[in-house]
Amino acid sequence: MSNHLITRIISSVVAVVALFCIVYFFELKGILWMCFVISLIGSYEMSKLIFSNQYPKFSKTLFVTISTISMIFFKDYTRTGYVYLLFPLTFSLVAALSIIFHKQFTKIEDIFSYVAKFVLGLMYAVFLPLMIMWILQAENGIVWFLCLLAVVFSGDIGAYTFGTLFGKTKIAPLLSPQKSLQGSLGGLLFSTVAAGLFSLLLPAVPLVILLLLGFCGGLLGQIGDFFESLIKRIAGVKDSGSIMPGHGGVLDRLDGVYFASPLFFIVLYYII
Repeated sequence: MSNHLITRIISSVVAVVALFCIVYFFELKGILWMCFVISLIGSYEMSKLIFSNQYPKFSKTLFVTISTISMIFFKDYTRTGYVYLLFPLTFSLVAALSIIFHKQFTKIEDIFSYVAKFVLGLMYAVFLPLMIMWILQAENGIVWFLCLLAVVFSGDIGAYTFGTLFGKTKIAPLLSPQKSLQGSLGGLLFSTVAAGLFSLLLPAVPLVILLLLGFCGGLLGQIGDFFESLIKRIAGVKDSGSIMPGHGGVLDRLDGVYFASPLFFIVLYYII
């Protein structure tokens, strides 16, 4: 067993123990605060990934500031009715600032990419984590939150296991050279089974819905992993951060959870 794998396992065990302690001792309020802090770290990581030195120096600070204000205001589910204001207001503000300070851009086309990256970054690093917080505030929210984590992380384990044992067909070598079709199918199998097991904790939910949620959630989790790889390749970095030894940053570890969260949110609030 390699040192890298041992480090990953130790980090994962520490994270699971920390999550268990937060759930046990602090319950919902503690998990919400944990999600809030983790989201802020993810926002900072995103700012470093998307804003290189070609953009104005205030770019990262502005992004983290708007992210923090947005998460503070919208973290309560009762305010989701106003969330539609987040992106048009942010777009107008950032577009205005980029025009006012246009002389700080090295190339004129950088102004457009700056605004686009800013809004996309908010969608990824703020809006998706907010959905996780809204899931937690629903009935049986903690159970659904744990189901979301189980679906994505079980998929990671299944993909790694099947990829190691049977992986031959590369699925997207330009984005992630190590991932295989066999690993992807194994990940979907593990995700589906993990969701099915939550029928024990969610007996009122039809098993077929949980199985479909596991399969589709696992698929979205894998897409999130590829999308994160795309961002890192463009940024020219291996990891988004270093907060988890062996895993990288918050976005490296939670990209799949972020991408699967809208599906869980829709099922929880609009289907069940």
